[in-house]
Amino acid sequence: MERVTGKRFMIAGTGSGCGKTTAACVILYGLKKKYGLHVEAWKSGPDYIDPMFHRRALGIGSGNLDLFFSGESMACSLLAQRAKQADISVIEGAMGYYDGIGLGQEASCHNLAEVTKTPVLLVVDAKGMGCSVLAVIHGFLTYRKHNRIAGILFNGISGRRYAALRPFVEQMGLLAIGYLPWQTEFVLESRHLGLVTADEIPYFRKKIERFYQLAADTIDWKRLLQLAERAQDLICRGIPVSEKRRNVTIGVARDEAFCFLYEDNLRYMKRQGCQIAFFSPVHDRRLPEGIAGLILCGGYPELYADKLSQNREMREAVRKAIGSGMPCIAECGGFLYLQKQLQDEKGGVHEMTGLFPGECFRADGLHHFGYVTMSLQEGSLFGQKDMTLRAHEFHYYGAGLESDRVCRAFLVEKASGDGRWLGGWADKDFYAGFPHIYFYGNENFAEGFLDRATGYEEKKRKEGTAYGTICGNGERAGRRCDVAGT
Repeated sequence: MERVTGKRFMIAGTGSGCGKTTAACVILYGLKKKYGLHVEAWKSGPDYIDPMFHRRALGIGSGNLDLFFSGESMACSLLAQRAKQADISVIEGAMGYYDGIGLGQEASCHNLAEVTKTPVLLVVDAKGMGCSVLAVIHGFLTYRKHNRIAGILFNGISGRRYAALRPFVEQMGLLAIGYLPWQTEFVLESRHLGLVTADEIPYFRKKIERFYQLAADTIDWKRLLQLAERAQDLICRGIPVSEKRRNVTIGVARDEAFCFLYEDNLRYMKRQGCQIAFFSPVHDRRLPEGIAGLILCGGYPELYADKLSQNREMREAVRKAIGSGMPCIAECGGFLYLQKQLQDEKGGVHEMTGLFPGECFRADGLHHFGYVTMSLQEGSLFGQKDMTLRAHEFHYYGAGLESDRVCRAFLVEKASGDGRWLGGWADKDFYAGFPHIYFYGNENFAEGFLDRATGYEEKKRKEGTAYGTICGNGERAGRRCDVAGT
């Protein structure tokens, strides 16, 4: 056990759309620009997109703190590890401050703030309200006796309104941190109940710089640092490291079509000795040389279906690599990429990799959303027969083969208890399905994948080449190909 000190705070909100991510971007940018601080950023929960904004604002990677995925002890350890190298740590919340699984508080921002002993800056959207906004604040303060709320940041009001509200905030025993002025230039648009990605916003850095110039005088930066100083010391265990050292290179898809990837998963592999080789299924014509494993992460392949289809060389390279026995993780968008066909948002149909015979289509609404548990029902995954995983689903697309036996490896159950279904595909070298999996808290999954990659690398080294070729009838050389071919 060790004691870890350091300044930190959480940026939480009254609900989705109140301005948390805008506030987080401006504050992260400002702490670095104004004070030259080394800031480490985090996102509460399973979201991918907000950490992309953190990365664009700071120029460094972000991370996720998710109590459902990793549990309390590991979440504290992850936070403490990166806090050692930081001047200050900032956690952006998700949804409303008290919102957890179902109507409970499990995995909520409040739950995380309590576990990590982190003071909270509550972002309150005051547009369209007068003194009613004070009732909202009072409600958040009294809903839970221990709430960690220490400061208030208003969004979308004028300096005159803030001057009138500030004394009432201070009478509640809170720090009035300031306000974000109403503006139209730095607006984060939504897609599929989430934000568009940071890379899709043209001139992002220029826009955030201009918004920072507006907010530089409306945020009380000194009080913000005072709030961060209220963080209590963390007493936690270090992050365990496997005794196995993995001298392997893992190929990871990363481009505009495939961008939903947990940075902590990359850090996990690097801690095990792995090298990461990024590649683009949209732009590259071949996989990186020397890789022993493949990760096809989520994203928006439907937006780039035509370009992915036109890149026949990459589609064939992926097909052959998996056919040769290279271990692979294909999540959500990566799972769609492995189907025979993919329907774009306008209804056009495009050829994909063809490792599965299915056709992917846009559903009428959100197909599955939220935390899930996954229990392996048949076969094995990365050599393990009994595997239970905690994961997250969020997708508008379905695959025609979901009801087929080929994708019924897992019993998937909503963490809230209001739904279950069969899904996913698994064998000793391969996982494919809609659920996204976080390595910390699912170490058996991660270790199994890296074990298979190590085995692939060793066999390749002994033979002096990549082993196995994919046959025209969908078979791998030397054994039956479990992945259906075209």
